Amino acid sequence: MEQSNTKSQQDWLVTWLEDALAMENALAAVLKHRISDAKDFPEIAEMDRMHLAETLEHANRVKQAVSRFGSKPSTVKSMFGTMFGMMNAPMTGMYKDEIVKNCLMDYAAEQFEVASYSALIAAATEFGDMETANLCRQNLQEDQAMAERILAGLPKAVSAQMGAPKPMPGDLARGGELFGQPQADQSASMNGD
Repeated sequence: MEQSNTKSQQDWLVTWLEDALAMENALAAVLKHRISDAKDFPEIAEMDRMHLAETLEHANRVKQAVSRFGSKPSTVKSMFGTMFGMMNAPMTGMYKDEIVKNCLMDYAAEQFEVASYSALIAAATEFGDMETANLCRQNLQEDQAMAERILAGLPKAVSAQMGAPKPMPGDLARGGELFGQPQADQSASMNGD
C-alpha cells in the first residue's frame, strides 16, 4: 500500500500507458491469428485486417506518449501482453463456432479498450498532459467506432457461421463499406431480399 501512495501522478500515467501498450500489442497478436482463422469468411478477414491496422496505429501512438516521458516501454509488460495475446488467439479455435466467438471476444476487447482510454484521458487531464489526453481520445473514438462495426456485423458473422454467407462485392470492401458499416439499402439485406 505504501508504494501506491508514493507514486507520482507521472508515474501512474506512465504505468497506465505501458499497460495500454501491452493491451494493444496483445490484441495485435490475437488479430493476426484471427485473420488466418477467417480465411473462409472474406468479410470478417477484411474487418480483422482493418482492426489490426488500427490497433498497430494505437500501439504506435501510445509508444510515442511513453517515450515523451523519457521512458521505454516495459519489456516485461510487452512480453506479457504478447504472450497473453498468443494464448488468447487460439482459445476460440476449439469451438466449431469460432468465427462468432471471435466477434464476441473482439467486441468485449474493444469495450475494455474504451474503458482503459477513458481512464487514461482522466489521468492525463489530471496531470495536465493534454497531448497524451488527445492521443488517448483519438484511440478511444476509433475503438468506439470499431466496437460499433463489430456489433453491427455480428448478424452477418452468425449467418456466415451457419452456412449462409452473403458475399460482399469486392468493390464495396475497397470503398471502405465493410460489413457492419451502414449501407444504402441495409433494410433490404437484413430482410433477406
